Amino acid sequence: MTDWEKQLQRKAATVDRAKTDLDEDIAAARLDGKSFREIGRWAGVNHERARTIAIRINGDSRTRAEREGQAT
Repeated sequence: MTDWEKQLQRKAATVDRAKTDLDEDIAAARLDGKSFREIGRWAGVNHERARTIAIRINGDSRTRAEREGQAT
């Protein structure tokens, strides 16, 4: 007999990890200079959602080059 509680909890944890990994990759792609429209298309999310994720993880929406250019 299937232990549905454990099975569903495992699957939910797997989904949560995948979502976290996706968000981290979205933020990393932005740091590498990719546009929010590109990122959104590739990740299957709205470009504004990609922007929100980047801000939450990276602290702002700028690329690495934009950050370095402002620092000099």
